[in-house]
Amino acid sequence: MKTRYKDLTGQKFGRLTVIGLKESHTRKKYWICQCECGNIKTVRSDSLQSGAIRSCGCLKKEQDKKNLTKHYSHMQSGTRIYNIWQGMKRRCYNIHDPRYHRYGGRGIAICEQWLNDFNSFYDWSMHNGYSDILTIDRIDNEKGYDPDNCRWVDLKTQSRNRDSNIKITIGNATKTLMEWCEIFELDYKTIHARYTRNGYTGIDDLFNC
Repeated sequence: MKTRYKDLTGQKFGRLTVIGLKESHTRKKYWICQCECGNIKTVRSDSLQSGAIRSCGCLKKEQDKKNLTKHYSHMQSGTRIYNIWQGMKRRCYNIHDPRYHRYGGRGIAICEQWLNDFNSFYDWSMHNGYSDILTIDRIDNEKGYDPDNCRWVDLKTQSRNRDSNIKITIGNATKTLMEWCEIFELDYKTIHARYTRNGYTGIDDLFNC
């Protein structure tokens, strides 16, 4: 006499879709299932129907990774690099941040991989020159925070890259006023005051001392 059982073929349990019954000489029924990730797993009938098993194991791996990431991020809380990451998010997405109008308010955003994952930002930083004496700088001030547009620089380099810097083109070279003063060995405050008063009317007028 054949034992009656409920046919689960075609049914879905979590990420598992039943594709057929596995031959077995025991009273327990085992089903061959395909996971959403593509893996095949054999699962006992009661484990499927009770929800005890909902994937081939990939679901647990993903959750473990999330828990590890959350734990690691928590362990980094209060560190300088974690505060830099949080600061980026505040000035780009918090309308109450006093710097928002210079960042998020004019369309500056953070790439998805950094915005949603501190570890991704941390790993990039560690492989791209981070140190406790450097700050994060956007190479192109019109673009956002992402691996292709960011670097770790000293404060002097960063200050030269600000939108407020006075940039002057002489010949084929465009440099900040400060850089030209260093090249010509001139006092920056004197030249800046002259520029503020007269604007740029030519190399001789501005830099002739």
